[in-house]
Order: sequence, then structure tokens, then C-alpha cells
Amino acid sequence: MDELREPPRRGTTTEGRCDLGIRVEKDDAIAWVTIDRPEKRNAVNVEIHEALRALWPRLEEDEGVRVVVLTGSGDSFCAGADVRSFLPYLKERIAAGEDPGDFCGITHRALAKPLVAAINGPALGGGLELALAADLRLAAGHATFGLPEVSLGAIAGAGGITRLPRVIPEAVARDMILTGRTIDARRAYEVGLVSDVVPLAKLRETVRAVARQIAENSPRAVALSRSVLNKTDGMALADALAVERTAFRASTTTEDFMIGTASFATATKPAFTGR
Repeated sequence: MDELREPPRRGTTTEGRCDLGIRVEKDDAIAWVTIDRPEKRNAVNVEIHEALRALWPRLEEDEGVRVVVLTGSGDSFCAGADVRSFLPYLKERIAAGEDPGDFCGITHRALAKPLVAAINGPALGGGLELALAADLRLAAGHATFGLPEVSLGAIAGAGGITRLPRVIPEAVARDMILTGRTIDARRAYEVGLVSDVVPLAKLRETVRAVARQIAENSPRAVALSRSVLNKTDGMALADALAVERTAFRASTTTEDFMIGTASFATATKPAFTGR
């Protein structure tokens, strides 16, 4: 059985497959979002693009969700945009003076909750850009990564060119961006693109363990930590330290801080509220 299609575990509720090509499963405080178009290697058509754009605000508002996992159905993560579907859509948006760069609603903004990419196979073009929008990336051993847009006369304009050199060494990023070459999972781990590589059959349980660990932490502390990470990217050290100190002071005024320190003193597990 495909590990990413296994029946929900105890404590899991499933919203089921959408006709629009996405599936959402709620696993305690984790929301699993699956691009469900395996016959096309989970290439994103306009319907999936719009469905994901509409989904993120709902997950952000759901107080029961603390972590979001994005993955693909079968043995592919996402082959990027379905060119046949997207070309007319992009032309219409450009003609209307709209920004065509936002892909699936998360490449040009940070999700309000931690996002983990469970990369269960090739992540190419827009698929890699979706993965780059995540806070953490874990990959199956057969996964590959690439930005082949230049071979099609386009550029990786949904965060690929700007984000990739911030995640991996610039020389490697430039090679991938300018040649369109792919790298395998082992190389992705070596250069820091992913934090772990496991067999496909172990990917879901590995990602679930990481997501649960994040979900068990203070939502306020996690949110403040993510805010510092995002705000200080590329910032001078002195300025970054000032942002960090401001966030630290804010963290000490939260209910979660009081709960955490009290639990530490009594050697009990904290029940964080997110306040």
C-alpha cells in the first residue's frame, strides 16, 4: 500500500478527496494537504491552483490546526504547473494587469502556520517552488528537484530564483536555475535543501513525527520564532538581533510562557493554549 494513501490513524478525520484535485486530512493538530492528480504527476491545473488559494485561509483560521503538511499523491510530489491549463490563465491575468507570479497561494506569502513539505517524489518547476515555500522539507529517496523553466523559455518566477539561493549554496542554485538541471535527494540533503531523506514507505510516519513535535510546542513561541526567521532573512546581524530581542520580550508576556515555565518547574507536560 502506498504510504501516503494509508487509512487515517486513530484521532484522524478525513475531509476526503475533492473534485478539484486536492485532499485534506486532519490528523489531530496536523492538516495533511495532498495534491491528488497522480496521473499527471500532480501537475497543478487552474482548478487545483484556485482550490489551494482558497484552502490556506481556512486552515489558518482553524484553531484545531497547528501544523500543515503538503504532499503529493502516489510517487510524485508535484511536476509544477500544467502548462496547457495555465498558459491561457496566465495570459488573462497579465492582460488584466494582475500579478501572475503567485502559485497556489503560498509562493509569495508565508502561511500563518508552520508548513512542512513531504516530498514524496519529483518536485519540479512550480513543485520545487511550493516546497521552497515550506518551513521544513523532508524527502523520499527517489525524489528529484529542479527548475526546468529556462528550457521552456520561461523563468522560475514563483519564488524559485529568489528563494533557492537563500536555502542552498549560491553556486549550486545558480547551476540549477541557469541550466535547468535536476539534483537527486542525496544531493538535496548534502546542500541543505531538505532536512532528511527516508524511503517512501517511511516518509509519512517520519513527517508525522516532526509535525507532531512542532504541534506539541507553544503555538505562540513557534509563530514568533517563524516571524523572526522570516523577517531577518538577509538582514544585518545587529538589526536581526534587535528583531529577535523584541520577539523574545513578546514571548515572555504570553500565557504559553507562563504555562511552559510552570510545567518545567513541576516536571509535567505543558498544555499550551496558543495565547
